[in-house]
Amino acid sequence: MLSFYTNQVFIQTNPKLPTAVCGQTCQQKQVFPQVQQSITHQIGDFFSKLFNTNDFPARWHCGNWTDFHGWLYIFSDLTIWLAYFAIPFFLIKLLIKRKDVPMNGVIILFLAFVFLCGLTHLIDAIIFWWPAYRLSAVLRFATAIVSIIAAYGLKRAFPMLLGLRSVRELKIEIEKRKKTEERLSASEFLLSEAGRIARVGGWEVDLVTGKHSWSKTIYDILEMPLDADIYQQDSLSYYPQPYRALIDQGIKDALEKGSKWDVETLAITKNNKTLWVRHIGEPVFNAQGKIVRFQGTLMDIDQYKKHELEISKSLEVTIAQKQQLKNFAYVLSHHIRNHTSNLSGLSAMIEVENLDGENKDLILKSRKVMQALTATLNDLAVVIEAQDETVNEEFVSFESVATNTIEILLAQINQAQVRILQDFEVPVVQFPHLYMYNIFQHLLANAIRYKNPAKQLQLEFRSYNDDGKIVLECRDNGLGIDLDLFGKKIFNLYATFHPMSSRGVGLYLIKTQIESQGGKITVASQPGIGSVFKIVFK
Repeated sequence: MLSFYTNQVFIQTNPKLPTAVCGQTCQQKQVFPQVQQSITHQIGDFFSKLFNTNDFPARWHCGNWTDFHGWLYIFSDLTIWLAYFAIPFFLIKLLIKRKDVPMNGVIILFLAFVFLCGLTHLIDAIIFWWPAYRLSAVLRFATAIVSIIAAYGLKRAFPMLLGLRSVRELKIEIEKRKKTEERLSASEFLLSEAGRIARVGGWEVDLVTGKHSWSKTIYDILEMPLDADIYQQDSLSYYPQPYRALIDQGIKDALEKGSKWDVETLAITKNNKTLWVRHIGEPVFNAQGKIVRFQGTLMDIDQYKKHELEISKSLEVTIAQKQQLKNFAYVLSHHIRNHTSNLSGLSAMIEVENLDGENKDLILKSRKVMQALTATLNDLAVVIEAQDETVNEEFVSFESVATNTIEILLAQINQAQVRILQDFEVPVVQFPHLYMYNIFQHLLANAIRYKNPAKQLQLEFRSYNDDGKIVLECRDNGLGIDLDLFGKKIFNLYATFHPMSSRGVGLYLIKTQIESQGGKITVASQPGIGSVFKIVFK
């Protein structure tokens, strides 16, 4: 290859290759060999001539360009420039209208990169007429820097880009949210209907903004239209004194102690109707532990409260009547018993041997009547004492009570030749000790008294667990009871079902004692077969 300068134009030839020929304008340029200078001087010279094109020919005149080739090049560069400028325009419009677009920093870098790429193509097209090669180099360098920064920013944002959901995933999410919203809407409807039916409404007071909000049910309870201005008057004005003071105190305690309040109060509706409501409220705290609002419920309890007050009044009347009956029974069992004792004493002082037959018979009959009356009064006193008696529950052993009761009645048991079986699967129960002795004694004594003379008496005591309840069962093969005739009277006072001597107090007494401790006694019986008494403890 041979290089030399001729006619002040630098020409390079190679015998093996065709020679590149500049245009006529290129040959007219005064081109001088470049003297090697320092890099600082080169940079300064470069920027001082940034827009100076004297050192370069226009591209049309540098080389052999045909019209088709040149305009194809220019058209392509201009088209690319227009496309590159349109992209930033739409990106800027997007960023202005959508402030929530993610990774807007990366988008801005990409916008700058595309904009500079477009400028390089625009300068490439202009160079055909205006050879601003130095300006083109600066733009290309700026494009290179921005492209590197954009690539780095894209690398940093790449994990976030991978985390972005696809259109398909977004559609699935939207469908899920729609279904959730439908379920939520259905739940809100059911909750609203439940509140409407139960007459329970919700309320909220924002202490920061002063905003009040009520549910529709509260408007219904207070008989207010839904468009009523709830700020027009104090919401506590619907509650008369002294109930308003109770709510005021609840609010004060909530502010000072952070406590809740639950008050049953009378309320006066907009139509001046008075009804009972239950006012419940609690404070809500922010992250700093400061109370920011109150929320709660208002429940219409008018129907239930009136029933409660009626029951309370009835209970007071019942208690008063019970006390009167107790006083009356006390008079019968004590005062009248004293008189019958006096009469019995007086009749005993009469010497019947000195009386004639008719008077003697009258005195003897009078004594029997007074004895019966005294026995009745004594029974009544026992029942009253049993009802008034205060006893304490303790753990009682079935076997121990049964053994002691058998020892007490051993003479009657031997005389009646009773066979007694015991099977206490549950060994103990929490029950008053005295009451348990009475139960075993009366059941054992009744079984002996009403034994079937045609067969040996067999009596079985057993305990077991039935659905979480302890049960004591007493089974005999005695005479039995016709429940069709006497089933409703079996536990009544003075109820007897056989001709044997009995006052009919025992079963009534043990039923009273069992029920006083929350238990229950039942009987199953057939005449000639026997009876089964079942006691279910609480």
